[in-house]
Amino acid sequence: MTWRDRQLRCWLAGLLLLSGFPVATAQAVAPGSSSPPSFNEKEFFAYRAKGRGSAAGQVFLRAPSGKAVTQAGASIYLIPMVPYTRHWFEKHVRDYSCPLKGGASSSEPHMTQGSPVECLREVMAQLLTDKRLIPYLRTTRANPSGHFWFTKLPGGRYYVVSLLEGSGGAQQDERAVGIAWLTIDLEADEKATNLVVTDCKSSLC
Repeated sequence: MTWRDRQLRCWLAGLLLLSGFPVATAQAVAPGSSSPPSFNEKEFFAYRAKGRGSAAGQVFLRAPSGKAVTQAGASIYLIPMVPYTRHWFEKHVRDYSCPLKGGASSSEPHMTQGSPVECLREVMAQLLTDKRLIPYLRTTRANPSGHFWFTKLPGGRYYVVSLLEGSGGAQQDERAVGIAWLTIDLEADEKATNLVVTDCKSSLC
């Protein structure tokens, strides 16, 4: 091989190496995108129909003492699990950034400078005030022991989410606040029972 042939091969190898850089860079950047997905009504259609499934369980928070804190009349929401709602859930519920009752907080910046309850209400309002979602959301209320029931459900994947604001009692445990949640995969006609919906600070989640 002549000196000119070796020089030509080196030049071609360098050109191929450089041409591969933009593709590798684009692949590395893409997963970091945090843009919320657009609302796609087709993904919700199956959740609008009445089904024959049901879901029942108990919603409560875990107090520092280990006591289960319930709230009579607390609203419990059954939310279809699609990319649009998953973005909200992962960002604001699973790793919510509101200050905790004891004054501690997560590593994310606070959403608001108000009280924990005000911050948590804001988290819930981000989804519940979206009028496009109203036909696909289901709501019920907890009884005094925190138990709840949903009926006539179509099969699908759901978030069960509830904001508990404390009972306002004299005991510290009774004033616990937080978002309790659970994800469920409901088969058609399935009757899910004994669901545990809590703030996931225990091994129950």
